[in-house]
Amino acid sequence: MPDSALRRADPFDLPEWIGAGECTWTTSESVGRARVDGVLVGAEKLELSVLAADVAYPAAVVGEQLRHDIHQAWVHGQVLLLSEGDRFVLAIPGTSLEVATLYEVIRRFARTVGAQPACFTVALQL
Repeated sequence: MPDSALRRADPFDLPEWIGAGECTWTTSESVGRARVDGVLVGAEKLELSVLAADVAYPAAVVGEQLRHDIHQAWVHGQVLLLSEGDRFVLAIPGTSLEVATLYEVIRRFARTVGAQPACFTVALQL
């Protein structure tokens, strides 16, 4: 059964400082896995992870409807925002997260919050 802690979130649920100035997303673990946790730092800090939502073994990480919505958002040039307690999660199609994909996720996230992608910096732990 998929993790029921993951819920759809609205970008309006995010703090107002996101998109209002420079932000840096820094990973707290290595890339190349199905989930990469990190912190977005701007005027304040926000826990922000990226999740490859097609992982199905040993169990599916999201339900079928949510997986469909994640794929639909990606096809339309967007990224689906989820929440997991106090942490926000950017969910994308796929089973692992590589460097180029993470850059694209943050670029799409910037557009989601109405910011120029150039206002975002990505610091990855390889």
